[in-house]
Amino acid sequence: MNYSNKFESILNLIKSFDKSLKFEIIEIGAHPYDAKEEPFYKLLEFFPESKINAFDIDKNECEKLNAVSKKGVKYFPFALGKKKEKRKFYEANHPMCSSLYEPDEKLLKLYNNFKVAYLKNITEIETISLDQFLEDQKISSIDFIKIDIQGAELDVFEGARKSLENVLTIVSEVEFMQIYKNQPLFGDVCSFLNKKDIMFHKFLGLSGRTLIPVTVKNDINFATQHIWSDAVFIKNILKIPSLDNSKLLKLAIFSYMYGSPDLTVFCLLNYDKNNKTNLTESFKKIS
Repeated sequence: MNYSNKFESILNLIKSFDKSLKFEIIEIGAHPYDAKEEPFYKLLEFFPESKINAFDIDKNECEKLNAVSKKGVKYFPFALGKKKEKRKFYEANHPMCSSLYEPDEKLLKLYNNFKVAYLKNITEIETISLDQFLEDQKISSIDFIKIDIQGAELDVFEGARKSLENVLTIVSEVEFMQIYKNQPLFGDVCSFLNKKDIMFHKFLGLSGRTLIPVTVKNDINFATQHIWSDAVFIKNILKIPSLDNSKLLKLAIFSYMYGSPDLTVFCLLNYDKNNKTNLTESFKKIS
């Protein structure tokens, strides 16, 4: 059984224990620049009351995406940040590299294949906080955040102090060097979230570049210098046994989704302890 079939079997298994599960998901920096769909979109098929609120600053793109999006997905043309304020917005040669922080071209020009991140234009946008968005939309809590906004992730977290209270998993792009001027780095993000009982769990690979003019293995994107990654953060492991049943099942799913079956089992064991069930054993037979 391949991973996709296993994942669907696990979703069906958990649904058989609680078909009322409803996921509240936030996706920040959601424009699909490639055809690959994020794995959490699969949850909409099995738990149809779930919602994905996605953000991209381009209003026209949001309108196009809303016209073709799956049921349960809505795109908002909002820029999230610390609070409601005017901010400079640094447009890069490729939209996926644009940021609330200015690209450090002196640094970028030392490495291969970074012209996409060079500064193209400076405009001004208005940001709002995630806390304000949830209040406006009357969303009481969220379970999961996927965020990739080129160095401004900590700004969003600082404007989401209330929103983070019930979050189970975060997948955030993080950087290890300041390719944008004065941007927060992985350690800054990790330290802030840790104070909110959200701990670092793992990296989903490591990405970077080589210094010009060297290429390695004829790969212009080969990483001798690790520059960025997607980092997975989870609810503090010591807090997991006190989660309610629905949160244990949700975290079990997110954990399997991002390649941590041990954490899935940890959640299911706590669920079984609470309910005198055998969900863990059923999971082991599938996985």
